[in-house]
Amino acid sequence: MYYNYVPSPMRQSGPIRQTNSTITVTGTGSVLVIPSIAHVRLAVVTRNASLEEAQQQNSDSMTNVIRAIVNEGVPRESIQTTSFSARPIYDYVDGKQIFETFEVRNEITITLEDLDRLGEIIDLAISQGANEVVSVTFSVDDPENFYEEALTLAIRNAESKAEVMAQELGAPLNLIPIKITEIDSGGNGVKLFAASTPVEPGTQRIEASIRAEYQLQG
Repeated sequence: MYYNYVPSPMRQSGPIRQTNSTITVTGTGSVLVIPSIAHVRLAVVTRNASLEEAQQQNSDSMTNVIRAIVNEGVPRESIQTTSFSARPIYDYVDGKQIFETFEVRNEITITLEDLDRLGEIIDLAISQGANEVVSVTFSVDDPENFYEEALTLAIRNAESKAEVMAQELGAPLNLIPIKITEIDSGGNGVKLFAASTPVEPGTQRIEASIRAEYQLQG
């Protein structure tokens, strides 16, 4: 049976498609979690008219930063080089390019599982020569478990929508979906740029979205 039903604009609250006795709905679900891991990106940036001097100054400062962090109990394998670059800096006077200095930039990422020490580690790195906090990103252990919980809520949300629509149509509904498709909802990380201490991780929302097709009976 085909239900020739067109809802009024006030009832069109979400994506709805009705074809050959089926209805298609979207479902969303989310859970709030407390981050357990911090990823801190720090940089040492040095400038000098001599490229060799700029590189040496940068190397000395970064060595001090890493040594101090490791001495505070952060495992060496939790510190990784993110990027390294060296480039000339020019000024422009009367339309002419004039060499000014060389800039050397070295970025590292520190992974911390003890969030209570986040501000302390950032302050320590700055005191030892890091002169830029690029970003602080929070994540959770085993995010797949939380995503599966959000996915379950999304399926229930879709089922609830389908039941409401079927009731409005006056048609019985088979609650076993014909088809379910996950919808990519993007990343779940929380970023704080140009962070300053103290840094609070707060909570992180993990979301899931699905599209489900249900069979109408009649």
